[in-house]
Amino acid sequence: MKFIKGTKEYIEFRKKANEVNRRYFAKPEVRERKRIYSKEYRRKNKKKISEYGYRLRARPEYQERVKKWAKENKEYIREYRRRLEYKKKKKESDKKYMKKIRKNKEKHKEFLKKQRIYRQNNLEKIKEYNSKYYTSPKGIISYTNHNHRRLALIKGRKTDLTNTKIRKIFNRDKVCVYCVSDIRLGLDHIISLAKGGSCMFNNFVVACQKCNCSKSDRNVFYWCKLMKREVPEIVLKLLKEQKELEIASRKIAA
Repeated sequence: MKFIKGTKEYIEFRKKANEVNRRYFAKPEVRERKRIYSKEYRRKNKKKISEYGYRLRARPEYQERVKKWAKENKEYIREYRRRLEYKKKKKESDKKYMKKIRKNKEKHKEFLKKQRIYRQNNLEKIKEYNSKYYTSPKGIISYTNHNHRRLALIKGRKTDLTNTKIRKIFNRDKVCVYCVSDIRLGLDHIISLAKGGSCMFNNFVVACQKCNCSKSDRNVFYWCKLMKREVPEIVLKLLKEQKELEIASRKIAA
């Protein structure tokens, strides 16, 4: 049955179809399927989505709408900017305050006591905050940086890791370089610390927890052979860079 747009029959048909669609897409299994699909699509088509966004924002009607909104909401924009400035100032003042406290041992002890009491009284609140923070991109980057810097200190190795460099590694590899998984990602030493590897930027790749634990302190080539996989191109490239740097440093020392 074909209906002509604008007629009563067409309007009634559309109403019924919309109700059926709403009921179908309200189902939890359908919503979950849709969420997984959209997440996968966004991951695969980042460039396409960003290009579409640029084209959309470049349209004159879009820019006019933005200007109109800015005129109508001047007070909201001022308040938002004021809040941002306040946050920046608060961060700076907190840093200065903490520096002062750390210098004075008695004050620092009192501060630590207060912290312990607060944690004991608000365990659930802290758990919720930690679970949210350490699953966010910012939390993952800061945690991996802290963890690998600590390992470098224990083993007495040099490290040049920073949050920006870790972000670069994640942006470069995006998924596990060994099995192309995007679940429970972290950093992996190409040459392990046990085998004399460094904690420098060019000795790290992104790997999932399963591959990282399976590889452990084994040689990359030996482990890839065991798992019947090809050695990733990025791993070969970084190993080549490491060799070149070693040769250059030897020449300088000689």
